[in-house]
Amino acid sequence: MVAYSLFEDVSLWRGFLFTLDTVATVGSNPDPPSLGGQITKVLLILLGVGTLFYALVTVTEFFVAGHLGEILAERRTLNKIDDLKDHHLICGFGRVGRQVAKDVEAAGEPFVVIDGLEENKEIADHIGALFLLGRPSEDEMLKAAGIDRAISVLACADSDSENIFTCLTARELRSDITIVARASVEDSEKKLLRAGADRVISPYKSSGAEMARLALLPQVTGVVDVAPEYRMEEIDVSKGCAGEGKTIGEIRGTTTVAAVRDTEGRVTPQPSQDTILRAGDVLIAMGTVEALRSLGTLFAPTRAGSTVTPAPAQPASSADAS
Repeated sequence: MVAYSLFEDVSLWRGFLFTLDTVATVGSNPDPPSLGGQITKVLLILLGVGTLFYALVTVTEFFVAGHLGEILAERRTLNKIDDLKDHHLICGFGRVGRQVAKDVEAAGEPFVVIDGLEENKEIADHIGALFLLGRPSEDEMLKAAGIDRAISVLACADSDSENIFTCLTARELRSDITIVARASVEDSEKKLLRAGADRVISPYKSSGAEMARLALLPQVTGVVDVAPEYRMEEIDVSKGCAGEGKTIGEIRGTTTVAAVRDTEGRVTPQPSQDTILRAGDVLIAMGTVEALRSLGTLFAPTRAGSTVTPAPAQPASSADAS
């Protein structure tokens, strides 16, 4: 427009009309008489028309390739996240993250997934989870996921370094939020705690310890740590074991028997000391690790060719009796 105005000695408006006529390939105006105007027209034909066609192709591809749908879907996801409150942020959607999502969803709690892999986005879309594509260790991603309104951050990425940066970023953005992190190697546990994690879970250590426990104590079907020295266990009463046919008062020792589940699934909370234990019953007992180990030996399944030797029960203390 400016070039036409200068070379042809016309107004800017007339220069704009000349430019539009050439770029739009209308051709209603005659060729400019000056050399400068002719050069301007040639440049417009080579660059301006090509740019116009490129813009049209880009816009067409934008609609045909579905990019508009992706942008609208992302906008809908952000709007849904803006409405969330007291939700959980699952950072990383690998095998551990997917299991976390299943358990959180089963509990009826809302959550948002942050992950940088396209294939994980497809998995999240399949289960209807809110998904943000990007690195969870970035401030913008955590803010977009609503960390200011969330109640926890679950760092589940396969990379310990990514989990460490996620903990650092989340703790910087929210000093009061609960952060639970995954550690693949033991050396990373201390680093994750220093980075701001409240709890650190090692799937490999936990699964290995669980496998060893099930092999060593097959009668113990479930364990819950309630304190550094105390835990709660589910103990099966095996057929032919030393504790079969005995009363709770005879076998409890220093442990506390919170409930008994019989073979028909009926649960008796706080059973009396005179309750007789039958094969197939399940004891739910709480106590120290040593006390529960001593109790568990009474219900160990007998092996072929071995005889049952009842283990001496520990005497109940006055505090336990009360």
